[in-house]
Amino acid sequence: MECGLKKYVITGHIIEVYEYDGYVHGKGGFTGVSKGNADLENKLKNYSNTNQRRRDKIRRLACSNFNNKYDKFLTLTFAENMTNVKECNVLFKAFMRKLRNKYNSKLKYLAVIEFQDRGAVHYHVLLNIPYIPHKELQNLWGNGFVFINAIEHVDNIGAYILKYITKNTDDTRLMGQKAYLISKNLKHPDEIVNHNLRDFNKMENKVIKKYNLDYLKPIYEANYNTELLGKCNYKQYNLERI
Repeated sequence: MECGLKKYVITGHIIEVYEYDGYVHGKGGFTGVSKGNADLENKLKNYSNTNQRRRDKIRRLACSNFNNKYDKFLTLTFAENMTNVKECNVLFKAFMRKLRNKYNSKLKYLAVIEFQDRGAVHYHVLLNIPYIPHKELQNLWGNGFVFINAIEHVDNIGAYILKYITKNTDDTRLMGQKAYLISKNLKHPDEIVNHNLRDFNKMENKVIKKYNLDYLKPIYEANYNTELLGKCNYKQYNLERI
């Protein structure tokens, strides 16, 4: 691809590769790396659909932080018809403090906010807590029901949690608020982009060699068009499926 953008996103054992042909719709040409890093960064920040960016971020944070078979996936509901997100978030964070103080001082969590059909808030939560009896968890939550999902069999926790996000993360009831909550100690994905072509080539070779990408078959491939960056060739690798 001539002067195209190339990006690697590494989230735990999931590796994504994006290759764009670099064509800018309406600009009459390619955005080669020579046109300026700052300009390219601004375009990259704004080109994607907001909802898709959120889903990608949730998926990648999940893969980067919750690959341990002992991690838990909880759904927290309210017995009462609690619809005020800010009030619910206060109760959710109080629950996280209880877990941190009693079970894991290094507690990590990623929680997605959704609404039930009746309008009540509920949370889907990934977190690193030890085994806790269901009754005790429910007492600690104290606001309704706690459902525990087994995830020992899951080799792509990011894709798994997205299956539970049935509503649009651009729900107007979340306007001005985050569609998800995270602990401050989460690890964020590693990204390398060919802004500096010489340095990028060195980093790309290290990634390919480290993860044996030349010998791996992608678990998923797609080709699609973007308005800003033109055609994209996308590949996703899962190191757990070697």
